[in-house]
Amino acid sequence: MDNMFSGKSQNKKSTGWLLIILIGYELAAIFMFNFLGLMLLLPFYDFDLQTLIIIMGKPIAYPEAKMPMLILLGVSAVGTFIITPAWVVHKYAKIELKKFITTPKYYVRASLITVMLIISFAGVNTVIIEWNKALELPPFLSEFEYYVQEQELKLAELTQFLTEFDNSGHFLLCILVIAIIPAVGEEFLFRGVLQNILRLSTKNPHIAIWASALMFSIFHNQFYGLVPRMLLGAIFGYLYYWSGSLFLPVLGHFINNGLALVSMFFFQKKIISFDLSGGEINFNTYILLIFFIFTICLLFILRKIYSINEKGLAKSF
Repeated sequence: MDNMFSGKSQNKKSTGWLLIILIGYELAAIFMFNFLGLMLLLPFYDFDLQTLIIIMGKPIAYPEAKMPMLILLGVSAVGTFIITPAWVVHKYAKIELKKFITTPKYYVRASLITVMLIISFAGVNTVIIEWNKALELPPFLSEFEYYVQEQELKLAELTQFLTEFDNSGHFLLCILVIAIIPAVGEEFLFRGVLQNILRLSTKNPHIAIWASALMFSIFHNQFYGLVPRMLLGAIFGYLYYWSGSLFLPVLGHFINNGLALVSMFFFQKKIISFDLSGGEINFNTYILLIFFIFTICLLFILRKIYSINEKGLAKSF
């Protein structure tokens, strides 16, 4: 895959400087778009900012805060993952945003394989998730361990609160905020922008893929989910690198998040009797081995699909 950031431009910054600019804007965006989201919620609370801040400080204590909280998360995600990197790319890298919106070759076949890949990897990832959750840190890191455990607990409580679906409208809003927006926005930021910048800086696509996957995982602020999310991010990174398009990683990201939400919805509606997202399913060794082999085979097939052209890798830019 060609790197769109390697093109010459009169006002193009060095990749190191561009990375610093991106990080600076992202940090500012987190504050700015969270504040904007709060302002958009004021009409829900008779423009009482103090009451709103109290409710948002501990939303799980206020059942009526579910929908406003999802709106806040949606506004923050759109601003942080889509608007801000789009501005940096347009303003400082002088790259047309339409170059990020491409459909890869063989997209029908590759899409079906990507869906199967994400489902298969989800089976493999159950073991890694359980291992990461059970990880014990050495005694000298006890304070850090206590902190991350507290953060994990708070995040788990918030997730459970937001995904206790009151109605179909609430479910659809969750699909938008938790599945669609992150799939588009996070893949644009971490694969489309960050991975390209790192690849140009390091001259090594594999370092760029794994470094951006690590940053992708760290950004989610879940220490006990760091490794499984990094592996998932690496898969998305290779899908992007091989195909030359964000189409496949966005699809994979959406399937990963969307399936979790659908399983929660079906479980709550008693359509299914087990909660896939709650870690209730424990596969035996043979099933896990089948998932692992199937995942490797699907990755190999996808790599093969995009290595049969003239230059060995798919080109989009």
